[in-house]
Formats: sequence, structure tokens, C-alpha cells
Amino acid sequence: MPRLAGINLVGVLVSAILIYFIGFLWYGLLFSEVYMSAHGIFINDAGDAISFLTSGGVATEGQEDANPMWMLGGFLVPVILSFGFAWLMRKSGVAGLGAAVSFGLTLSLLIGVPLMAYDFFYTPWHSAGGLLVDLSHTVVTFVVGCAVLSKLD
Repeated sequence: MPRLAGINLVGVLVSAILIYFIGFLWYGLLFSEVYMSAHGIFINDAGDAISFLTSGGVATEGQEDANPMWMLGGFLVPVILSFGFAWLMRKSGVAGLGAAVSFGLTLSLLIGVPLMAYDFFYTPWHSAGGLLVDLSHTVVTFVVGCAVLSKLD
């Protein structure tokens, strides 16, 4: 397996793909309505246009205006997270599935959850629904990412 700084890059890639897929499920299927309304994003009845809040007011875009590169670029986040998880697990001597799950849970509660809470406190709508979607996604992805990495080291 290819390694960088002692980290299994295949494990990082598998973890990143799984984290990205969980994000798709979380934000795209399971909690999309709660999350989008929490952030002022609305899809019209026909499903072919989206309205959202900007600093200049409400903007509307059609599907043809969507740039898929943003979604592709968003894959860098789970790649960096997965590499970071693997590096921290290696430095901390985390071995085994149980230890990895505990490590991921601890990281999520001490680092991920507080970071995700900024949006709740600093956006004008203070959406509890949006906060719960973000926090639950963070905890699940940190735990799953670390669990996968423990099996692919």
C-alpha cells in the first residue's frame, strides 16, 4: 500500500470516499429540507431553480448555473480530514476498532462540534435544526472515518 509519512494512502482515500458519501446522505437525502431551510436555501416547486440569501438580498439560479466543480472541490475536505485522522491516530498510538471509535468520538466532541457551532452563533437565524444536522454529521463522520482507518492501516 502506498504510504506518506507512514500513513496508508489507500485507507485515507477509502475513508474520504465514505465521509463524502455520508455527507451526500446527510445533507442531500436525510436532512436536506431541514438543512437548506436553516441556511435560507429554497428550491422552487418545479425543482429547477434555487433561491438563496446573499449579502445583496435574495438570488435565484437555475440548474444550468450550478458549477459541479464546487462539489468536486468539496471532496478535498474529507481527504484532508482523513489524512489528519490517520496522522493523529498514528501519533497517538490508536490501534483497534474500539480505540479508533473512541478516538473519533473524542475528536468530534472536542474539536469538530465546537467548530461547527460557530455557524449557529454567528448567523442571524440561529437555526437549531441546522446546528443539529451539522453536529450529528460531524460526530458520525469523525467516528466512521477513524473506524475505517483503523481497519486499513
